[in-house]
Amino acid sequence: MENNEVLVIFDSNCNLCLQSISFLKRKLKKNDFSFIPLDSPSSVELALRYMSDFQMRNSLVLIQKGKVYVRSSAVLRITLYLKGLWPLLSIFLIVPVPVRDFIYNIIARNRYRWFGKCESCVSS
Repeated sequence: MENNEVLVIFDSNCNLCLQSISFLKRKLKKNDFSFIPLDSPSSVELALRYMSDFQMRNSLVLIQKGKVYVRSSAVLRITLYLKGLWPLLSIFLIVPVPVRDFIYNIIARNRYRWFGKCESCVSS
């Protein structure tokens, strides 16, 4: 991993996640992001290096300059890299993590039911 590279680990079986990655690719200011499916060998290697496998479950993961952000922190930090007014959402970083992650976890637990599950894994 290069120092300026930003990695996003996502659930490639989740329609919400796949649509979000597609959106990010269109809205990113720079192309220094890499997207890695959660169930890939690369994500397992990164989990062993930066965090536990448990931290990655039901979570979007952002690895930026050697720091790991999960759940709502990952989502809000990613908005800083987007074109337009999206970076304004980062103001919600002032909300305590347990409050933000409570909402994130509700969506994560219900994502397959609400948005569907992709039967054939799609790599980005």
